[in-house]
Amino acid sequence: MSAGEQFLIHRWADGCAVFDQASGNTHALDLASWAGFCAVQRGEPVETAIESALRAQWPEKDGGEIAALAQGCHERLAACGLI
Repeated sequence: MSAGEQFLIHRWADGCAVFDQASGNTHALDLASWAGFCAVQRGEPVETAIESALRAQWPEKDGGEIAALAQGCHERLAACGLI
């Protein structure tokens, strides 16, 4: 099953729900997680996509805060099997 067939996605303004037809699990993703998930589907760097989404969401945060948030987001996506 390809990634396009594996996942059913419902989007809204500040995130989405991803249903994984292979595992039967449903995941609620915020904008940064969604950016990371999409990057994987396109074959692009996950970390860059997540950090860009976080910077757009929280421009007042410094680089260290963004890096820590991005790392946590990456770890959660990996733990769910989405990346």
